[in-house]
Amino acid sequence: MIGEHGFSALISDGQESILFDTGQTGRVLANNMEVMGLESNVPAVVLSHGHYDHSGGLLNFVRWCDGGCNIYTHPNAFHRRFKKVKGEITEIGMPFSRSELEEAGGRVHTSKGPQHVMDWLMMTGEIERKNPFEKPETEFFIENDGRLEKDPFLDDQALIAQVEGKGIVVITGCAHSGIINTLKFAKKVCGSDVIYAVIGGFHLVGASEEKMRKTMEALIEFDLQLLVPCHCTGRDASHMLKEALGNQVVYGEVGLSLKI
Repeated sequence: MIGEHGFSALISDGQESILFDTGQTGRVLANNMEVMGLESNVPAVVLSHGHYDHSGGLLNFVRWCDGGCNIYTHPNAFHRRFKKVKGEITEIGMPFSRSELEEAGGRVHTSKGPQHVMDWLMMTGEIERKNPFEKPETEFFIENDGRLEKDPFLDDQALIAQVEGKGIVVITGCAHSGIINTLKFAKKVCGSDVIYAVIGGFHLVGASEEKMRKTMEALIEFDLQLLVPCHCTGRDASHMLKEALGNQVVYGEVGLSLKI
């Protein structure tokens, strides 16, 4: 298997499977699906948000699926996105249009609110932002009606799976809404008091010392049984979590397989 900067996870209940995000390029996704021996029977893909490192492999994935596939996301995922890097504005959005996906066989379903993808799996919809230490980054922008605006990341969503006898499992793409905001909102939309595991990007790369400390304290309070930090969590935050929580933390990496 090979890796790249990006995120993609295959989620299954043993009978049905969906793909959550598609990485940065179709090349890496196609290679890893072939190595895993996957057939073209994954009926749906969910996009956490519209950045290239989560959506770049989507068009190739749709073409790979026999008869096309369902695509679930927020309507803002198709807007042009930008980031200010060293004073320069760089485009970082999805590298193709909604119409291209539909022409290839993609059936696009957009929603701003929570929606079920499978009976056992749901999207959070727009996530409430209540923690004062988790604010959207100022270097990201979105195009609305031809104008660039600060990106509020309304399309940032997570997936929630209910696991009998254990609680809910939350899978995040980047958690631009804040990982603590995300977990609290997941409990609210599910009506569940117990989160068993959180897997994915926690977006703590370059976080301030105060934000890192408050996030760590809040994560510990959730009493999670499993944390799998990867992608934009960053090495520093991942190592801090491992030091604080020991065997509850498993580093996310290419080819990691988890059974919960």
